[in-house]
Amino acid sequence: MMKKISFLVVVVVLLVLPSGVFAYNYGEHKLIGDQAFVKFISSLQHTSAAATFRSLLNLKADNAGSPYGFPMSLKTLNASIDEKHRISYGTLNGLSGDHLRDPYTLIELLSDSSSAVYKVIALHEEYIAMGYSAAPDGKLVKLDFGYALLAMNNLSHFYQYGKSFQEQLRAFDKEVIRQCQRPELARQAFSRLNKTNAINMYVTLHLVAMDWAAQSGRLKDNPEQARTLLMFALLFNGFADHFLEDSFSSGHLVVKRTVAASVVNNKALHDFYSANGTMVLNRKAEIWKAHGDGTFNKPEFIKESARVIEAVELSLTDLWTAYENAAGTGRESDFLMRIPEGKKMQENYLLNNLPALKLVPIPYNSDLPSLFENTVVTDSMKKTNQILPYRNFVRSRIGNSVVVGINGPSFSTKNYYRAFDFRINAGSISNRYTFNSKGGKKGVWDYWHGYTLAYSWGETGPYRDEFHKGATHQFRIGIRSNFDYWLNDKKFIGIYGYMEGGIQYGNRETSPIFVPSAGLQLGSLLNINYYNMPGWLRLPAQYLLPLKFRQGVVLTAKHPPKYFYGFEMDFVL
Repeated sequence: MMKKISFLVVVVVLLVLPSGVFAYNYGEHKLIGDQAFVKFISSLQHTSAAATFRSLLNLKADNAGSPYGFPMSLKTLNASIDEKHRISYGTLNGLSGDHLRDPYTLIELLSDSSSAVYKVIALHEEYIAMGYSAAPDGKLVKLDFGYALLAMNNLSHFYQYGKSFQEQLRAFDKEVIRQCQRPELARQAFSRLNKTNAINMYVTLHLVAMDWAAQSGRLKDNPEQARTLLMFALLFNGFADHFLEDSFSSGHLVVKRTVAASVVNNKALHDFYSANGTMVLNRKAEIWKAHGDGTFNKPEFIKESARVIEAVELSLTDLWTAYENAAGTGRESDFLMRIPEGKKMQENYLLNNLPALKLVPIPYNSDLPSLFENTVVTDSMKKTNQILPYRNFVRSRIGNSVVVGINGPSFSTKNYYRAFDFRINAGSISNRYTFNSKGGKKGVWDYWHGYTLAYSWGETGPYRDEFHKGATHQFRIGIRSNFDYWLNDKKFIGIYGYMEGGIQYGNRETSPIFVPSAGLQLGSLLNINYYNMPGWLRLPAQYLLPLKFRQGVVLTAKHPPKYFYGFEMDFVL
């Protein structure tokens, strides 16, 4: 029984969560972290800081420009170094959050060479050597079922779409920093953090890491204790930077991340915007088109990649600054004590004192004047930061949905089909979504294809005789298609259809059927874009003003065609 439940959980995870499960996949996280770490160490060259850092962490690089490796077993820090335990900062980034729920679990598993985490690393490296950027999700779940459970439960790899920068930071709680530094309270702290967002995850764990680094700096006369604390700082910051890197992935800026939304549209939106990109703005007033999974190392996105690496390098520099400038005699660092208690004051303090937050995309729908006190907010900046105008339209085309239809006879009152349809539209086979030369939609054709599963209950006529009279049931699977021609940036002619086949039984017989249908989506032409409406209004609007109308036919080998008309309501989008 447990095996069946586990199998179902795996299937759900692989179907409803984004490809690669989170933002950049393991190989991309590793590449970002390694390149940022090399740049960070290079920035310390010709200073005593570089030598101190290498000495404290037992850093080792095989040749110039290669990733620095360090021993990840705290048990071996003060003893002879087991070279098999040397992994890079990028490896920490790739494991954190996706494969391991908190840094203490990371420490425990990396201290045991027989643990599953080393098998996960080996599996990823095997596929990276073959030219992939990560191992397949199916093999990872089979090797480490915790990977699937993390994917289902952790909501914090994403922005909260539609919430401002300050609202994302509202989840910040200074007490959680203290809890994270106590292993017995860490699981409780991470349970809270995992329900927040990528910005809050980065800020909280980065401050934990800075505090560890500052504590290490106050123990410069005790190298062994300083080394252990600095390693804790690096582990926590590796965890934090995973979420910092997630913040640059376009697919993680546009979803409303809940368990229910994961089933409906999170995967579809994540995959679509990761591939197609979306315009973003940061607090340096830089505007660019951000992308997501599978794009980090492509030549055309080199500037985009450099910005992520720079943010992680700044994050690492914060650690060294905290170490070098350590002050105070208590356990808590002086910079941590300077964080104010009021929420608004905390938000402003964090925005102005963590350099990496200058580079990350500003969450859509933010109050730009409050983020650019000394910079003029231009129309381009305002346009870039507005709620995405076509997001809900895209969601209606690629998201999983439940559709209720009502069918009646057409063309013939004798050979008719009358029924209720219940349909699930799921998955995306292919799509094309383009803009014209002016960046608008006028004159553009789009198409979208996906899968459909339908059940229909009703009646067909004529009945052969009273003995064969009764209800008819149909079970169908097939392909759904949408073709949209945009008359302007808001109105389009929507042509949609289904190509479905299956089984019909009723009237004392069973037969295979083929049911093609095509129709029009009329709402846009009437300037009623119901996909922008809240659910409580969308359903009655569709019922009172049928906005999707189609014509179809039921084809069987034994009977003449049964023509029908139908209108549909998108029950769940």
